[in-house]
Amino acid sequence: MSRVVVVGGGVAGLAAATALAEAGRDVLLLERAAAAGGRARSFTDAASGDAVDNGQHALMGCYDEFLALLSRVGSRSLLFESELRISLCDPALSDVAARTSAIDAPGLPAPLHFAAGLLRYGHLSLRERLSALVAGQRLVWRYGGSRRPDVTVAAALTALGQSARARRALWDPVVWATLNADPERASARLLAAVVGRALLASREGSRFLLPSVPLSELTVEPARKYLEARGGELRTRAAVDGVEIESGRVTSVRVGDEQIEADAVILAVAPPALRRLAIPGVDVDPALDRATPIVSVTLWLDRDPGGPPFVGLLGCQTQWIFQVDRIHGVRSAGGHRLACVRSGADAWRDVPRDEIAQTVIAEARRALPGMRDAQVVRHLVVTEHAATLTPDPAIQSLRPGVTTPIRGLLLAGDWTDTGLPATLEGAALSGHRAAALARGAQS
Repeated sequence: MSRVVVVGGGVAGLAAATALAEAGRDVLLLERAAAAGGRARSFTDAASGDAVDNGQHALMGCYDEFLALLSRVGSRSLLFESELRISLCDPALSDVAARTSAIDAPGLPAPLHFAAGLLRYGHLSLRERLSALVAGQRLVWRYGGSRRPDVTVAAALTALGQSARARRALWDPVVWATLNADPERASARLLAAVVGRALLASREGSRFLLPSVPLSELTVEPARKYLEARGGELRTRAAVDGVEIESGRVTSVRVGDEQIEADAVILAVAPPALRRLAIPGVDVDPALDRATPIVSVTLWLDRDPGGPPFVGLLGCQTQWIFQVDRIHGVRSAGGHRLACVRSGADAWRDVPRDEIAQTVIAEARRALPGMRDAQVVRHLVVTEHAATLTPDPAIQSLRPGVTTPIRGLLLAGDWTDTGLPATLEGAALSGHRAAALARGAQS
């Protein structure tokens, strides 16, 4: 049986490896770190004993490729599912009762479900809600695909007549959550892809899906078991030092003193790691090294503060608060747990962790009334410094495809040209594309 070596155990690598194993291929998945999962993994917090994600991930029903990965490895059922309901809190409002409003989509066919939900959203006037609905459709039509040059989200929303309040209360939360960047820097084409797929295409596609178990239990462990049951292997602490090429075709990879022969190799690694391998003819633009951070602050409380399972914060440094215990359905060992997230967190790069935590705690107390009487037992700040590829319009055309000039050598990763932002869905899509081509390369 011919062998495929997949380098990189993040979501793209897991998707590629398990798809190949499903097709009956001999697969070896190599991960240089002590554990697979990449930027979507969990670890054990020494103080509480809880498994903590390195960043809270929210999925949507339109994540077809990522959900296919979960279905393949048998963990699709480990997701907390809900209809489209986005609660957004504006702590600046003096009327406490009016601070939180939701875009709550009823059971109507798409896109009527989203339209009906938005028309009941209290943070915007009726005129702004109607304008936003028209703008969403025009955004997809004008900037989706490649019909016209890409621009920033801010420029697109200005052209579409969106008010400052509409941006703050609607568009900004969507952009930060899906593109991980300031609207002044993010690609309108990528936002159009998100709006078109997640909000306007189908009711099922707009459903919210949240992991009800730690991320490694959702993806890594099921994928490892899946591979092993089919004769494959996931090997950690296995740093690839080189890729061997003969007569224009990949032949093996080198791990320390070991030479591992392969009929095809999928490099599911980030651009800096790919560049370090120095493979002749396989070049990626240095601009693709640019990434933006995400900061996650876990808070352990002495009680349940109430409120929705997750809520967005308007005009705050903290952007989203997730009720982890309610989503997981179990009480954490260290107390009731909240996961508080800031995307595109460049402004926090040099801020001390304790200062970040105090900012998050103060904003959470303003957003969740039940937090006023709660005691914070412990906090943990985790920064994923290179969480996602920067979604600047100028670098989207630099994202490479799956193939390389070398036969049998393929690329995967959320930073490749998927037409999507750097998300779990983009990562899984790239992995599945590479796996399909690797099967062809072996035939």
